[in-house]
Amino acid sequence: MNENPYRAIEHGGPGTVGWRIHYYAEVGSTQQIAETLALDGAAHGSVVIAESQAAGHGRLGRQWFSPAGVNLYASVILRPAIAAVDVPVLSLAAGVALAEAVETLAPGLAGLKWPNDLWIRGKKAGGMIAQLLGGSTLCVVLGIGVNLNLEANQVPPDLRAIATSILIETGKPVDRVKFAATFFARLDERIRQVQQTGFAPIAPVWDRYSILKGKQVTVFDGQTRHSGTVQGIDRSGALLLVEDGETRRVVAGDVTIEKFER
Repeated sequence: MNENPYRAIEHGGPGTVGWRIHYYAEVGSTQQIAETLALDGAAHGSVVIAESQAAGHGRLGRQWFSPAGVNLYASVILRPAIAAVDVPVLSLAAGVALAEAVETLAPGLAGLKWPNDLWIRGKKAGGMIAQLLGGSTLCVVLGIGVNLNLEANQVPPDLRAIATSILIETGKPVDRVKFAATFFARLDERIRQVQQTGFAPIAPVWDRYSILKGKQVTVFDGQTRHSGTVQGIDRSGALLLVEDGETRRVVAGDVTIEKFER
């Protein structure tokens, strides 16, 4: 393991996001390392960060492009005092925290695509995934990938129409350690809020960042496709889709925007 540049932002004690940061030059995925640490008893708030990932992945097993030394690839171990049924809202709360952190560098540019993507100017710049681990107590590994200093010429040709970074959109390089500190502080606050009052108070904030509101979309839940206009999300984080004049609650699915205007 190389010297850990993120040690400087470790703070607090067990139970605070970022109290302990495990740093690696390259891993298969930060999720894999974090799962092992969690099963060995790592405390709530422990973080794994890697410079690059050989097998980073997002929702539905999709590969996450993870070049070395330019972005933030992290997994956070959470042992939240919530019901297992409420685990999906953790990625929504993390999305708000990530958007809030991006706002400090790119005011007015951060957007969220339900359920767990960060978008900037019509392109994907990051994502979150919450994985529930088995065991006698609730434990979740929250994976985050966000493109910070990725340059345009580093984006594979097949991703250039859909992927971007803060550097590409603002022209300004990002201090990755400082960004991580900002994000972990916001994430800690939002996770505590979920535990204390549930997701309902955060839902309107998420809605303000939504890029889907009023858009025509198709949602595929693995079996059925539904098409309609996005009304927003409800207090539990479900997507509200108006289809044939009726409002449908969508609790999980892959969303395709029929037409996106920047």
